[in-house]
Amino acid sequence: MADFKIAYDGTWFHEGVRIQRDALAKLFSDKALKVDAEGNYWLQTPFEKYAVDVEDVPYVIVDYQETPDGLDLTTNMGETVPLGPMHPMELKADKTTREMLPYIEVRQGLRARLGRPMYYNLVQKYGASVKSRGGTYPLGVV
Repeated sequence: MADFKIAYDGTWFHEGVRIQRDALAKLFSDKALKVDAEGNYWLQTPFEKYAVDVEDVPYVIVDYQETPDGLDLTTNMGETVPLGPMHPMELKADKTTREMLPYIEVRQGLRARLGRPMYYNLVQKYGASVKSRGGTYPLGVV
């Protein structure tokens, strides 16, 4: 069992206890979280490397902002991801439910899933797909 865990909802745990300091989880997320070619997650510093058990993906999209260029999506860690060719959204089978859900690459192989409230907000506003920065991205299977 890994010392660190990221739950389905994006909550971070260390040795089974929720990390209470959001700033600490954000620091781990921004600076040390890595994923290898086999899909294993690690917290890696220049001196140490710890396995991280991730229930689905490390991030959840919790908000968005409309800009003149397109949509900027915000993760549960406060990171902004501009939806577009550099960060395309694609449908992928959720590890837990097996439903086809929208996922987006945040950076360096680390992905985010649209949170359920965000998914419903986007479907209500845009329908079956959303356009951003010259691309069209499906929100679900029609």
